[in-house]
Amino acid sequence: MQGLSENLGEMNSQSRSIICLSEQNMNFDSSLNFYPYYEKLLRAKQKTKTVRLGDQTSKYPIGKSLILTCGWEPSETVEVARVEVLDCYSKPIRSLTDSDLEGESPDCVKVQAVPFVLSAIYKRVVSEDDIVTVIRWTYVG
Repeated sequence: MQGLSENLGEMNSQSRSIICLSEQNMNFDSSLNFYPYYEKLLRAKQKTKTVRLGDQTSKYPIGKSLILTCGWEPSETVEVARVEVLDCYSKPIRSLTDSDLEGESPDCVKVQAVPFVLSAIYKRVVSEDDIVTVIRWTYVG
């Protein structure tokens, strides 16, 4: 765990995805961060999927326990839920189907919206050729 604070300080605070080790509960060894406007959906357990830019499948194996957090900055995140990964796969945006997005937030339930939503989040142009990772989970506790 040594150097955790230093690593977090180097992360891009504009990034939608903040992956870090949990110092508080070793059973939940990683977190998945969301912008605060997704907090209500997460607390209501309505959001069961997320689409992240790039191939991140190695970070989220099936069965992995995660803490879902919300916040703009790594130092200001709050825990909103605990989940277990049910599925995780990568593919180009152009290969996504509407079923890949079932359980996503309302701003990202149609394939045509994905490049626009991710462009806004990642603050760069995202195209149908970009690879994304779809992570599906179930809430625990």
